[in-house]
Amino acid sequence: MSSKTIILIFLDGLNGINYHRLMTPFVRLRSKEGVNIHFFQSYNEIKKFDLTQVKAVVTSRRCTVTDHKAFKDYLVKNDVKLILDNDDYWKLPKSNDAYKYYRKTAGPDILKSIKIADEIWTPSEYLGERMRKINPDVPIRLVPNTVNEKEEQWREYEKDPTDVVRFGYLGANGHMDDIKSMGITFEDYELYCTHLGGRVASEGHYDEYLKAKHRLIPKDIHQYASFYKKFDVSLAPLLGGAFNKSKSNLKVIEAAFTRTAIIASNVTPYQECIKHNKTGILCNNGDDWRRAVKEMTLERAKELGEALYEDMKDEYNLDRINKERLKGLV
Repeated sequence: MSSKTIILIFLDGLNGINYHRLMTPFVRLRSKEGVNIHFFQSYNEIKKFDLTQVKAVVTSRRCTVTDHKAFKDYLVKNDVKLILDNDDYWKLPKSNDAYKYYRKTAGPDILKSIKIADEIWTPSEYLGERMRKINPDVPIRLVPNTVNEKEEQWREYEKDPTDVVRFGYLGANGHMDDIKSMGITFEDYELYCTHLGGRVASEGHYDEYLKAKHRLIPKDIHQYASFYKKFDVSLAPLLGGAFNKSKSNLKVIEAAFTRTAIIASNVTPYQECIKHNKTGILCNNGDDWRRAVKEMTLERAKELGEALYEDMKDEYNLDRINKERLKGLV
């Protein structure tokens, strides 16, 4: 790729999505492939660039512009490709904190952005098919989520010493229904859990509902992986439905690269990448969850964590996945 070819990346803050889908992969592309990357935080900043030198604009989930057609015409006039990177379904369940916001603002923006995109990147085949119904002509490229194994926080994966099995749940707000689907509380176990909660205050926090003995306070994204040092088994409960089916298997990837065993719901996106009883444990109901937790040992957790890493390390290698991004940029 020519050094004069500029790729503009819209980065409106460093949340988990932007970190995994934009910052980490493109910083790696810049250092390894010499791709000329510029991050911007407002669409007004595009006017500062000489668009004769810009090959593509990459944005996460949606274009936050007032007039999508005018923005598209502006890019077409200057022969700039618009790539939409989307990893979430725009129809949120009512139990999600952001339901009203997505229904009124973000959802319509996402739909308009899908319609004007020249190419779409997504980690989910299911979500890809949903977007294809909105824009049947747009090329959709499967670009899985992953982590940068060379980054210090993912490279330093050694667990804190222990003589008992420790479980962990890391989840954003709005997952109380998923948590309840496990049908278990952890007062008799060592559970590390994020201090987040449901869509309203009355639903409480996850750590309180699960009776976790250890509270995890969300921290800087560059220190996130350190949570995995504290527990041996990651819990990934998830209900069915279009919204959850559209999610990626990032929880499994994080567990793999930290050699952490995983117990997950037997649903998409987990059932496609976990080999039951070989690289993790899949649960269909509360009885399965209670049995999996009760029967887990330190030796078994270590065995599953190592097996998961060996099974996923090549397929989810960042440089390998970035080759798909390069195909869309060339």
